[in-house]
Amino acid sequence: MILYGPIASTKPWWSDGAEGIYPKQFAEDLKALGTIKKLTVRLNSSGGDVFAANAIYTQLKSHAANVTVIIDGVAASAATIIAMAGDTIKAPSNALLMIHDPMFVLYGYYNTKDMEKMSSVLDTVKESILNAYVNKTGRDRAELSEMMSNETWMTAEEAKEEGFVDEIMFDEDVEATATNDGRFLVVNSIAHDLSFFQSRPMPTKRAPLSTSSHIPAVPKIENAKPKEELQLEIKNLDDLKKRFPDLCNQLEEEAQTKERERIKAIDEISATIDSSLVAKAKYETPMTAQNLAFEALKADAAKGRQYNESREEELKNACVDDVGTKPLENTPKEVENAILDVIAAAANQKRNKEAGR
Repeated sequence: MILYGPIASTKPWWSDGAEGIYPKQFAEDLKALGTIKKLTVRLNSSGGDVFAANAIYTQLKSHAANVTVIIDGVAASAATIIAMAGDTIKAPSNALLMIHDPMFVLYGYYNTKDMEKMSSVLDTVKESILNAYVNKTGRDRAELSEMMSNETWMTAEEAKEEGFVDEIMFDEDVEATATNDGRFLVVNSIAHDLSFFQSRPMPTKRAPLSTSSHIPAVPKIENAKPKEELQLEIKNLDDLKKRFPDLCNQLEEEAQTKERERIKAIDEISATIDSSLVAKAKYETPMTAQNLAFEALKADAAKGRQYNESREEELKNACVDDVGTKPLENTPKEVENAILDVIAAAANQKRNKEAGR
């Protein structure tokens, strides 16, 4: 079975047919092989979705066949999980293997609790990956954890010394090139996006990586910068924009879209709400249309209470005894009687006037 390209849970709808590794498709292909005693998996991937890789790892480990994994070019990140499913792992001398801590790709807005939860999830995911590494290599868990934290690149020889590879197949160069910006590593004609990694693979003197003849004007990978020079030094927003302009532009566009939608939703309900509340919701203390509606209800309720209190006070002041020296006590019955007395007195006065005519 050939597993080339990025690992993902499902094939994206916009896919143009490029190589990719998907657990559902893998399960169908594996089932189609029927009952077999030996299975060879040829791997060339820079990784991707950890959970998708775990699903393929489980399928391989639970299969009845004896599984041989051959790292044709590179097994990095989540691809190493799949590699660990091999009963035997083989690689040519210049193949590459890389392990690192799991990462999230984040878009949107998050608070401290959100980030703490994400950190906890990443720790759990790392433990699951370590299980696969420990089971295969027999290495100390703490040592493997440190290798992951350091984002460790290994040649096939180094990977064998660490226990990740069982057999070096032959001493033959693997075609590998890097693009000028260092983002893509092309190994055996498959481009691997390295933009999410902190470091780049470095060749050994024993078997230097060759430059593919079909990719013009691309430097050999030995021109890659050392790891310490590739550490990101982002101290402020301007540094972030310079380092990741496309990502920052995307985040700004998303933020502007959400802000326009928020203002539009407020405008749709503003006709029945006090204009000062609307202005406050838009600009002073930004809030959603739902929150504005709630604040408006609270304001209306407060006005209603104030109106009732004012009317009650007016009635108390208006309803006095005949002498006009003592207000009535604030009880519903006395207020009602006072009103009736006022009405009766007015009626009697009117009758007396008419009778005097």
